[in-house]
Amino acid sequence: MSDHTQLAETFRRFADQQAAGPSPLYAILSRAIARTPELLDLAALTQPGQPAPNMLLGAVHHILRRGVKHALAPYFTGREDLTEDRAVDLLTDFCRRHAGPIQRIISTRAVQTNEVNRCTVLLPAFAALQQQLDDGRPIRIVDVGASAGLALLWDRYTYDYDGHRLTLPNSDPDTVLHCEVRGGTPPLTLDPARFVRPVGIEPSPVDVTDPVATEWLVSLTWPEQTGRMRTLNSALALAARTPPTILAGTAQDHLTDIVAETANDQHLVLVFSWSIYQIFGSPGGRERLVDTLAELSQRRPLHEISIGHFGNATPRMIMASHDGGVSRSDIVAHCDVYGTWLDWLSKPGI
Repeated sequence: MSDHTQLAETFRRFADQQAAGPSPLYAILSRAIARTPELLDLAALTQPGQPAPNMLLGAVHHILRRGVKHALAPYFTGREDLTEDRAVDLLTDFCRRHAGPIQRIISTRAVQTNEVNRCTVLLPAFAALQQQLDDGRPIRIVDVGASAGLALLWDRYTYDYDGHRLTLPNSDPDTVLHCEVRGGTPPLTLDPARFVRPVGIEPSPVDVTDPVATEWLVSLTWPEQTGRMRTLNSALALAARTPPTILAGTAQDHLTDIVAETANDQHLVLVFSWSIYQIFGSPGGRERLVDTLAELSQRRPLHEISIGHFGNATPRMIMASHDGGVSRSDIVAHCDVYGTWLDWLSKPGI
């Protein structure tokens, strides 16, 4: 199979499996790219390991959001419906006119989507962990694959679970995250004061005080998802006022040191939110993560919260403990990629 054939299939799969439904525009544009060699040539310049559909479409969105005038622009604001034949003509013309900026973006940047609403899934996990760790000791969270670190500011947001408004001591009333509870009763009672010294790990941290860097994050949001854009902008404004602590580098660079320097009287919790495959590869990333944490747990007990597909159609959340080289894990919830719904399992599974 040629590189173009493989790349075209990547765009068709993206259109059918990811964009269809959430973004009819990106589904149409992705199919247009799949049948246009000139556009596939451009998409092939994406950095290795980066998803070409997200990168190329994100680059187009990024340029249009900066006010560039083009006949493609009205379709990105939802004012018109685009046909596939028209999509080929407009997108090809746009990419020819802006080939230089598009090449610079897709050959140097990375997809670092920070889905703030996923905190609606993490908060019940933090509450459950606090109930489990009932000794009153501080709890330290490490977000592995933190991007801009917005998940580290989980205690700054306001939460709405089916109309039940949850406000924490430092919640911002204007940054409201919504989640539909589809099953079970997720724990929502916790004391944020017990959570201390949060830190993120990220190969290329996003500077939340840099408007150019944060604008790229917003551009990665799909055009129809205006609510997500508003929430992201609100969370980025909060982060710019109190930037989270993020260590630049890989998990392998920092995990050993974090385990060593975290005080013994603190519980250490490692969070992986759709980041395991980026760090440990796929397939088999989860198993390699468990081996890594089991080895680190020879030095001190570790707790883990991981969210991802793990080979399943529906994402799930795993809570695990690693102590003395022995690992135990449970699936505690099923959830949406964007945190818009949560099914908390009354009987955790393996």
